[in-house]
Amino acid sequence: MPLEIRRAAFALAAMGLMVSQPALAGVHLSESTRYYIVNGQTGREVVREMARRGPRSGFLARDIAQTWYSPRNDGELVLENGICRVRNPGVRLHIRYTYPRLSDRAAPQLQHRWQAFIEGVRKHEAQHAALAIQMADKIDDLLSRFAMRTDDRHCGKAKREMARRMDAIWKEYDLRQNAFDRVEHRRGGEVDKLVKALTR
Repeated sequence: MPLEIRRAAFALAAMGLMVSQPALAGVHLSESTRYYIVNGQTGREVVREMARRGPRSGFLARDIAQTWYSPRNDGELVLENGICRVRNPGVRLHIRYTYPRLSDRAAPQLQHRWQAFIEGVRKHEAQHAALAIQMADKIDDLLSRFAMRTDDRHCGKAKREMARRMDAIWKEYDLRQNAFDRVEHRRGGEVDKLVKALTR
């Protein structure tokens, strides 16, 4: 069963404690974190626990940690003076992190190695979150700047063009997220180093 740190992007409702804060101009960011407990007296036992108890990734695989993000666009595309624009544009982005938490019963030496491990995991997930925020900022910029001259009071063509540009942004950042994971998860990459240091 593969054991990975992975980012997932789905439009899911927020769960757990939510902390709202401003992210970038026009982007409203909220974050929540949830944990699952892992037990073990050795690094290998803990890794097996994460493979068994970690958040699901697909039907069979489980991850060490996950960053889920859900962008939601605000505003309405309206026709004003022959130009379709977005009225009251904005983006709300929710990011939800899932992390393992080592049981308090773990041996002191393992707890010491765990601190370095989880710090690396959080650093990895923070980069996924940073990319998600960059994506939301780019969407917000599109909403704020979009303008298309038309005589269609329903802005049908403008809506289709907006959807095309939105899809292009989503695909661009999905590729960037996947490229980051390929580097981190390769043999000798940061994730591999974290696991090896935990199980040494």
